[in-house]
Amino acid sequence: MIIMPRKLEVLIVVNFFLLISFMGLIFNINPIAAQSGGSALVFPTNFTLLELGEKAGNKENVSSINIEIPSSSWNLNEIQLNFTNINLGQETKIIEDEYYGMYKRIFYKSLVFKACGYGIQINVTEPTILYGVDLYGYRSQSTIETIQVQIRGYQDGNNKPNNTIYTSTLLNMSIVPGWHKQIFPNSISLATGSYYLVLNGSTIVDSKTEYYWAYNDIDPSNPDLYLSELIDEWSNGVKNTSLLYKLNQKVHRSFFPQDINMTVNINGDSYSVKNGVYSGSGNIMVTNLNHNPDGPNLNIPIMNNNSIELDFNLNYSIKMSKDLDCQSSVMIDENHDNRWSIAPLLFREFSNYSVKFFFPNNWYNLSVKRDSIEITSQIQIDDVNHSIFIPNDAILDGVDWLITGNSTRISFDLDVDRTEFLAGQELKFFISDPVLNGHYHFVLTDPFNDVIYTFNKTILSDSSSFTYALPQTAIDGDYRAYIYWFNGIDAGLATQVFTITLPFTIDWFMVVSIIIIIGLTSTVSASSYVLIKNNKKKNIARKEAVYNKCTDILNLNYVLIIEKKTSLNVYDQVFIEKQLNTVLLSGFLEAIRAFGIELTGSKDHSQIIKLDYQNSKILMAEFKNFRLILIMKELPTEPFYESISALSLEIEEKYGTFLKSFNGDVEPFKNMEELIKKHLGTAFLYPLKVVMTDKTKISTHEKSIINKALNLMKINKTKYCFTTQLIQDKGYNSKDIETIFSLIDRKIFQPLV
Repeated sequence: MIIMPRKLEVLIVVNFFLLISFMGLIFNINPIAAQSGGSALVFPTNFTLLELGEKAGNKENVSSINIEIPSSSWNLNEIQLNFTNINLGQETKIIEDEYYGMYKRIFYKSLVFKACGYGIQINVTEPTILYGVDLYGYRSQSTIETIQVQIRGYQDGNNKPNNTIYTSTLLNMSIVPGWHKQIFPNSISLATGSYYLVLNGSTIVDSKTEYYWAYNDIDPSNPDLYLSELIDEWSNGVKNTSLLYKLNQKVHRSFFPQDINMTVNINGDSYSVKNGVYSGSGNIMVTNLNHNPDGPNLNIPIMNNNSIELDFNLNYSIKMSKDLDCQSSVMIDENHDNRWSIAPLLFREFSNYSVKFFFPNNWYNLSVKRDSIEITSQIQIDDVNHSIFIPNDAILDGVDWLITGNSTRISFDLDVDRTEFLAGQELKFFISDPVLNGHYHFVLTDPFNDVIYTFNKTILSDSSSFTYALPQTAIDGDYRAYIYWFNGIDAGLATQVFTITLPFTIDWFMVVSIIIIIGLTSTVSASSYVLIKNNKKKNIARKEAVYNKCTDILNLNYVLIIEKKTSLNVYDQVFIEKQLNTVLLSGFLEAIRAFGIELTGSKDHSQIIKLDYQNSKILMAEFKNFRLILIMKELPTEPFYESISALSLEIEEKYGTFLKSFNGDVEPFKNMEELIKKHLGTAFLYPLKVVMTDKTKISTHEKSIINKALNLMKINKTKYCFTTQLIQDKGYNSKDIETIFSLIDRKIFQPLV
């Protein structure tokens, strides 16, 4: 048995208890938990609006329908067509086309050969517009002169051409036998009656010029037509011989649409045109269409049971639509109903243009804003069919739009086996049955409301469980899990608090080792422990100070500065929408102050009076010539009182002379706002704009906050954002708050005034 000296025993025992105490301190540090202010997150969604366009117009003397539309993305929904002056279009009418190889020869007039022209009767049975003729024939290769094709008058009695020429053109004919088209310079209108089509070669002077015009004297289609020959003059007409020709014409004959089975073709489907009141008129309306023209024009063919196309005048009206995908989002808030936002970009492509939005049937409190101005009274909200209609006269070019609505948060439960865990264990819980299909977003915050973990999943076939491996280095305290859910038209939120404690474990090998070296390292160990503990306390204190500074500022509702003698307000600032009767409040507080002086018998010392009234905390600070009054939601922390004192001292320093000689003129105090921002940090409550250049140096975390601010401005179509929008989705994260204060101090975030 080894007997140790008494002093060594005492030293070992003392060091052993020091070690146990040291370990106890390590595993039982209890940080101060900051108060949670709730949490809200904004998630992108996908909403579609229906754009509606209407167009009307008219067309004259057309044979097909071709309507210009803005783009191929529009669908035709409805069309109305009103036809007038429906008649046959241009046609080629065959008079004689049977060819047997026989030709009439037109050449230079001589003593032997005198025929220098031929003509054939045209019999017009109804008013006709003549555009040209087709002739069957050819010319010799040696021909160098051109003769004329003419439409002449008809001489009754002799049945031959007369001297009236209605139109003429130079003959178009090649050396190849066949049909040759002759087009008149201008169309001519021919009344009912007889006319002559002639080839007039009376101007030929070259004997080598020869033209040949085919004829049929065997079985002509119309043997009653007269043929005339030009020698010295036109000969009397003879029958039973017909020259080959066709007329390119259009007759003046109107039709009822149903008599000729007139139809329009839309997307492969035929629709019959109904008869109008008068011959040559008709109409049709086709609804419930969903036809994409697939091009810059809407082309609608017109059909009938004749081989000849129709000409008509047209009045038309079309209704078209297309889907418009919009930037949209939903804000899921622990303390409020869901807020849905849609920011469509509307571009007018029709002169008559409107927009329709079909909202989910569980939405309420619908609102439409145009350039941030409420215009709900100018639109139509249909609560039966759950739609919003923005009419043509309410739509302006180059403006920003915002459609908002609320819906009740959908409730769902979490299946939690236990709520207390040790650091290093796996935190696990489930979505209770029935599991809602949709998107889930898991957020876990530590006792300081700093987000330490996020995770997304879509529960369709995925597991409904959520897990997180708590690190061994986790601090103890209350952790909060937020589960956000949305499916496009509904959204909800469930929360759960978990308590994390540090496990107590003894590493005996470590204990023995420490016992052996405790005598040599006790001083160093104690110093290291104190340093670690102090650093941890400093970190906790810093986070708490940042959080408290934020909550103190957010609790501030009003700031008033009142001159003591007159009790008149020299400056006030309001940070909430509700206005305040400053005169009434000043008198009320003056009465309280006088009552306090009456009780204490003292009125010389500066003091801060605190009053708890309904849901407000009123602070009144007394100084030489003024009173500083602050109205807050909750009483502030001690550093805020120090800020009040510092503010009061600088007010006295810069404005004391004006306050002492105050006569009701508040002009000298107009810059008081800068002092309040400096000491109370109220710039945190202002709408903030981002001001930075390419040379501005920012950290990674600052960049993420700036990008978040810019994204919010883009979504909300504003040039500013609020700090509460930047921190609300994380329950007032101390790191984010500290970064925002820094960006304000560096003037990267600047108040918009």
